[in-house]
Amino acid sequence: MEICSRCVLDTSIPNIRFDQSQICNFCHSHDLLLISYPQDEAYLKSELENLVLKIKKQGFKKPYDCIVGLSGGTDSTYTLWLTKQLGLRPLAVHLDDGWNSNIAVTNIKNATQKLGVDLHTHVLDWDEMKSIQVAWLKASLPDACVPTDLAIHGALYKSACQENLKFILGGQSFMTEGTQPREWSYIDGTYLSSINKAHNNNRPLHTIPNASIYKIGYYTFIKRIRQIPLLNYVKYTKEDAKKIIANELDWQDYGGHHYESKWTQFIVGFYNLKKFNIDRRKVSLSGSIRMGNITRDQALQILKEPPEVSEELVDFCIKKVGLSREEWNKILTLEPKNFLNYHSSYQTLKRFSWILRLAVKMDLVTPVLYEKYLG
Repeated sequence: MEICSRCVLDTSIPNIRFDQSQICNFCHSHDLLLISYPQDEAYLKSELENLVLKIKKQGFKKPYDCIVGLSGGTDSTYTLWLTKQLGLRPLAVHLDDGWNSNIAVTNIKNATQKLGVDLHTHVLDWDEMKSIQVAWLKASLPDACVPTDLAIHGALYKSACQENLKFILGGQSFMTEGTQPREWSYIDGTYLSSINKAHNNNRPLHTIPNASIYKIGYYTFIKRIRQIPLLNYVKYTKEDAKKIIANELDWQDYGGHHYESKWTQFIVGFYNLKKFNIDRRKVSLSGSIRMGNITRDQALQILKEPPEVSEELVDFCIKKVGLSREEWNKILTLEPKNFLNYHSSYQTLKRFSWILRLAVKMDLVTPVLYEKYLG
């Protein structure tokens, strides 16, 4: 298996390519994105100050001036803490899909109470959520967290519209997380509708706010709502962030990347590896290597050991979605697929890529989004 000489991405990654120095195209993509987010401290300070002024101006005389998505994880909790340090007045929005760990629930409560932030929780109907997650498994797709991701985006946009706010601040950072390959994590509302139709009897999903590209286009170009990856505007490392929020917000670590959700831990730590030979840690570790937060040798050492996922958690998740062991074993034997095997908006995105490029130039869409889907 070929591996990048700079990071730890290898030929298990779809569409990976290497140059003459054995450096992969994902590293080159990372460097390209850094042009949009230079790490010069003076530049970052100026950009952040200008962003804060815009947010405060738009939220003048309103109860809040921005929306912050909160999961109880490191990135979102630190983002909420940072918004308060910047003098902003956020409304925290949490999506409850039925999979929160007890630690996540406690972290959300502590963060909002200690920071004096109002919290809105969008609760999904469990039968609806369970049915679409089982549909994803039956569709033999690796990105089984997409229904939750779409619902989160939908809930954030919905809250922004209700409060008449133009800024959603998120904790995503390509610098620390890397960029997941499209084939591993394609997020699209048309895609969800396609899986729902093919494997869930086209069941009505009343409580899942599906974020189709048409709705996102409406929110972006008509309502002028911007999703801002706030952590790209500061010098950020997860270890430093964990220390800060642990000291100031009584935040507790949950043991893995996005493991604040039991479903995510099950899918990422067990299902992806067992069925698809996908180790998503390669992507996040590679992001940290490129930023100098971890050495390549340290990352390779981490990857020698599989993620920690107990058999009890596996049994719990299988039972919670209502699958028998026979049904589960059948799912594991299905031929692996990805979003290209189902109807989605991908071809539409490619056909009208100029619109997305224009949105990036107008600062309505982050270049990270363009690079992932069309770069």
